[in-house]
Amino acid sequence: MILRVPSYYKEFRCTADRCADSCCIGWELDIDEDTAAYYEQVKGAFGDRLREHMVFADGCRSFALLKNRFCPFLNRQGLCDICIELGEEALCEVCTEFPRFTIEYEDATEKVLSLACEEVGRLIFSSDQKIVWETYGEPGDSSEQDWEEDERPAVEAHRLETVRERAVSILQDRSKGVFERAAEYLRYCEKQQKNLYGAGESSVTEQWEENETQAYADFLGRLRIYDELEVLDEKWLGEKELLASSFCEDNYRIRQKQFLKEMKEREYEYEQLLVYFTNRYLMRAYYDANLLQRAKFAVLSVLMIRDMDVARWVRHGKFSKEDRIDTAKIYAREVEHSEENMEFLADALQFEELFETERLLLQL
Repeated sequence: MILRVPSYYKEFRCTADRCADSCCIGWELDIDEDTAAYYEQVKGAFGDRLREHMVFADGCRSFALLKNRFCPFLNRQGLCDICIELGEEALCEVCTEFPRFTIEYEDATEKVLSLACEEVGRLIFSSDQKIVWETYGEPGDSSEQDWEEDERPAVEAHRLETVRERAVSILQDRSKGVFERAAEYLRYCEKQQKNLYGAGESSVTEQWEENETQAYADFLGRLRIYDELEVLDEKWLGEKELLASSFCEDNYRIRQKQFLKEMKEREYEYEQLLVYFTNRYLMRAYYDANLLQRAKFAVLSVLMIRDMDVARWVRHGKFSKEDRIDTAKIYAREVEHSEENMEFLADALQFEELFETERLLLQL
């Protein structure tokens, strides 16, 4: 079995009480069955406190947040009372794993860190060094894995890994502008969708042309789609309001170009974003064969984050590193940490004309 992690992974340390936007505030805290059973057995006043705040709904237990949206075990010092009283090993699975996300396939386990954590953002955006995988362990024998005939993956993992490796190399080719690379990446993934799975998008009969009117219409189209998402944080509402008030047909592309010109030395940040989304999601095609959809999600996410960036720059006349961390964090929290929102966007990427490959390319 091999373990694969991004190059910044080992540097991550939770900042706990020094975190400006704690994951212990505003997040639903589901409790896995093993931890819930343990909490039921904890004795004394603290055990009573645990059980007092546990609720059961929709088939699972969770901690009910306080009226201020705080976890009931986040104390005034910004630390976790469960860790203090019972030790870190007593945390539920959600609290133990965040901001880590794991995917397993054949003989590999991959772990990435979510941009919903501001400390992860600092790690990713503090350096212009290219993100690479670090691998530990030795490959095992996955040939004996049992599959039901209708569940067997259509493509072996090593072939998808090769595609991902090439896709990331396209994104990290700094001889080209980052959005030129994004376009090449999307075309490459469209081609590989057809090569690997024998299926792609149907031919598009309508021809789209890049112009100010179309660019702004597509921006409004993206806002329309994202306006349908379940709102998880009031900060997302603030970002949407800022987006809606920052642009019009006459200035959308102009402001975007001005911003990107000022951001030329920090263009690598958009590369890091594209690689982050690729590393986190592309191998999920091993299970559902939706390679192109994963690539489109990476591009769409960067388009939305770029719009958020420009809107902040318009509002404040500058765009700091903290702004970069914050916009990526707000987006990740709203989108990546809601199964409902991810499924909604997956459907939109599959069926919305706005997200056909050629139309999406023009939005870059």
